[in-house]
Amino acid sequence: MLLLIAALSPVVIRGHMQRVGTDDDAELRIRALFGLIHYHWQLPIVKFKLTKVEFKEEKTTANAGGEDSDTSMQHINSHTIMKSIENWKLLLKQTQDMMGWVRKTLSHVRLTEWKWKTTVGVDDAMWTAMLTGLIWSVKTTTIGVLSQFIRLTAEPNITVDPMYQRPYFATEGQFTAEVTFGYAIFAAIRLIFKMRKAQNGVPGGFVGLQRILLRN
Repeated sequence: MLLLIAALSPVVIRGHMQRVGTDDDAELRIRALFGLIHYHWQLPIVKFKLTKVEFKEEKTTANAGGEDSDTSMQHINSHTIMKSIENWKLLLKQTQDMMGWVRKTLSHVRLTEWKWKTTVGVDDAMWTAMLTGLIWSVKTTTIGVLSQFIRLTAEPNITVDPMYQRPYFATEGQFTAEVTFGYAIFAAIRLIFKMRKAQNGVPGGFVGLQRILLRN
């Protein structure tokens, strides 16, 4: 009975993103097993230098055993970017029918909240009105595409407000999605079994997935 309750319990994913001018802020929270498992990710603080980019990333993971916080400073340059691209190419190559897995998994996700507000303006009133209409079109198209993959159980709350007084841009989005804990585990197991057998020196299954994602 306890296993059934755990399997049917929701994994709640909450995301928030905001951009005002050139300032960005975003965070992601994942809660599972009635709060026994909790994960929090904050948008990295980015610093641009002459030959590289540094970003500070904060992650918090909480479970029944306590809370673990991780703050890391990473250096991003051309070498690390190319290495990341190679790792993701290898992951896609090692995984059979990746898009099929993504579509199947997303079909079990329910979007219970979606708010998206944008305020935009330029010097000219006519161009502001045209830009407002364009953003409306982008948002409605996004809803149409997203509804083909995810079940929308709540009416999307989207707004686009024109700012005629001065050049301005701000956008803020918030969503809440749910998937059952049992299916989340099942989807992870399916992904592991879809990993091909040993190829390019990387074994298949969980060991291969772990080696690809942990490569430096």
